[in-house]
Amino acid sequence: MKTDRGVTLTTGSTIAAIDMGSNSFHLLIAEMTHSHWQPCYVAERKVQLAAGSEGGVLQLASQERALQCLQEFKQILSSYGAVPIHIVATASLRGMRNAGEFCEQVQCLLGVTPEIVSGEEEAELVYLGVCSEMASFGAGQLVVDIGGGSTELAFGETESMLRGRSVAVGCLSYLRYFPEGRLTKVDFDAAYRAARREFDRAVAELAVPRLMTVVGCSGTLLAVEQVLVARGKHCAGICRADLRSLVRDLQGFSHLDSVIFVGLPEDRQSIFASGLAIVLALFDALNIEQMTVSERGLREGILERCYLAAGAD
Repeated sequence: MKTDRGVTLTTGSTIAAIDMGSNSFHLLIAEMTHSHWQPCYVAERKVQLAAGSEGGVLQLASQERALQCLQEFKQILSSYGAVPIHIVATASLRGMRNAGEFCEQVQCLLGVTPEIVSGEEEAELVYLGVCSEMASFGAGQLVVDIGGGSTELAFGETESMLRGRSVAVGCLSYLRYFPEGRLTKVDFDAAYRAARREFDRAVAELAVPRLMTVVGCSGTLLAVEQVLVARGKHCAGICRADLRSLVRDLQGFSHLDSVIFVGLPEDRQSIFASGLAIVLALFDALNIEQMTVSERGLREGILERCYLAAGAD
């Protein structure tokens, strides 16, 4: 089998995917089996490539963090031998005026030029990644990925996405609603209203049915789920009533960096409030009462696309 880049894959071959997101970078190394692919190494690093890039320019400090992370990934990859690598960049590089120069540095380091995907392409990859582990499909499913710079909404009734939208709402970019890290109800409500307006438009365009399964992925939704589980709520997933209770408790903090909940990873503290405002806005816009959360996402979608392209030859 050959991938979309002409690399031959056989049983036992190793392949890698790197997702360069706005907030985090993800590495997935997998081995091809006789019927699919099997993960053998997964890593996530907080990079915040999009930090300070509201003016359309990647900041030097952000680029340095990114290249340092990719250097670490390169060392990990070297232990697996010659591994074909597929690198995808999302809202982190879309529209950045110096994205080309940064991609050249990545190419020099890893020998691969990042693929900057559109918002709809990103939604499709997320859908592929999440749905690749689904055993069955009902009346339809909406897959949601809340990232650092954008939120992807992907609807489908089978393994393939029917409609997708990328919304310019992300936990990193929405820090602008919390000036100097201040956390008040006024700040939170401003972030919520801004996200709600964007989601209301996107939901109307998608025209999704009422009876559908909603599956979330990404660090923001996983962090919310972890906190709710630690609070003794459901063993998995996110319930809107529990979400509202968590929002009320968030008002006990006055600064983003002071946000501490049992189950909340330390590297998620500073973006948890903005992420929570986005999650609540999403639940209200879609009238979601319960959401399941998947650990799969874009990186798995990259490999799934490679596998499907290879199988088509």
